[in-house]
Amino acid sequence: MRRLAPLLIAVAVGLWSRDAAADKVVDIRVDGNTKTTDDTVKLIAGIEKGDELSPERAEQVRRDLVTSGLFKEVQVYWEPAPGGQRLVIIARDKHSWVVAPAAYNQPTNKGVGAGFGENNLFGENKKLLLYGQVATGDSFLVAAYVDPSIAGTRLRWQGDLFLKYGRVIEYASPTKYWRDDPKPLRVSRLTYLNGGLRLGTELWKGVTLDGRLRGAKVGYSGLSLADGATVEEITGDPGATAIPAPGAEGWDVSGELSLGVDTRANWYGISSGYRFVATFEHALPGLGSDFEYWYSGVQLQRAIRFLARHNLVLKGSFGYGEDMPFQQEYVAGGTAQRGWKNNQFRGDLRVTANAEYSVPIVTIKGLAIRGLTFWDSSYITFRDPDEAAAQRDYLPGADARGLAPLRNSVGVGTRFYLRQIVLPLLGLDFGYGLERGDYEIYLAIGLTD
Repeated sequence: MRRLAPLLIAVAVGLWSRDAAADKVVDIRVDGNTKTTDDTVKLIAGIEKGDELSPERAEQVRRDLVTSGLFKEVQVYWEPAPGGQRLVIIARDKHSWVVAPAAYNQPTNKGVGAGFGENNLFGENKKLLLYGQVATGDSFLVAAYVDPSIAGTRLRWQGDLFLKYGRVIEYASPTKYWRDDPKPLRVSRLTYLNGGLRLGTELWKGVTLDGRLRGAKVGYSGLSLADGATVEEITGDPGATAIPAPGAEGWDVSGELSLGVDTRANWYGISSGYRFVATFEHALPGLGSDFEYWYSGVQLQRAIRFLARHNLVLKGSFGYGEDMPFQQEYVAGGTAQRGWKNNQFRGDLRVTANAEYSVPIVTIKGLAIRGLTFWDSSYITFRDPDEAAAQRDYLPGADARGLAPLRNSVGVGTRFYLRQIVLPLLGLDFGYGLERGDYEIYLAIGLTD
């Protein structure tokens, strides 16, 4: 019996080894792709020869490929092969680029633009965006290039350019009363010429660490009063006659460090999973910055998919800064706080929350129309504006406290998607600001994201 025991153990180990080997990936075949390279498909799938294969792993591969946004159809299965299993990936490419006009109508900002977006440059999942617009509020040119994997490694980089000439409307500080709709006071033109370079890595699946260096030239022009406003309401001085600029001019150079965790999956406009991002940014006077400040924050998102095509997305954020200049201050109102004017509120402390529930209305082949309902909330204020007075001209009462800086809104909207391309084609939202007792409409056509 003692001699039989080692034999039985050896046989069991041999059978286990053979079964384990049978579940190994010994070959990966990619079909259906006409633009995306085989290596890029495998990189996005996150699976290699020698990896263990299971139904759960195959489903993860499929989910990652769909979430990439590059493919209109994805199938994953496996078949026996000498020494293990052959994983077969059928990934049919979406139309990856778009040249399109854009038009939008938002509170205090109406404009048109045009852009080119390539979501799969060279078939290697690289991104290129060129977009410009002319508007009553923000006129700008943006260019960005994103390489999510440098030479197939975990390293990634991004270069971006943002040239803006925009009209900025500052509103009266919130009163101590809960119900309030601050009126516009100071109007100025902000020139913000910004460029940045980001380098990062994926520490492990879904966890990223990035550093960014950026520099901007900041200037102001065209200072004026909003209709019905007075210089005294801006300066707090009854004898004042000149309108001061909202902030100092000069070079704004900073470094940023961010840590992110992202497990989200996106099934053709329906998302699931969660995302967490923590950031810290500090001005760099040693590299020529005329400003000295820092700020940090966290962002949270949880998306829940249920009833096949229903989607609930919950978002929250917290941000706080010290000595923030005008061009870096937190803002609220507009598309992130529907029901209020664009950037109607400012501060160096901001807490936000958002809930959005969307359902399918019409789905015909590649066209999907979804309806949504939402709730937006934000608390934004200045904690100690006197600290940054040397580089910032605050409106009287900027350090309002209590519940006055709390803003809420509810509303409904719709989105139009084409499965064959990456971006939604139309967005229309109707938001009602609870504290102001009024509504705003937000319309975007074309490149809406």
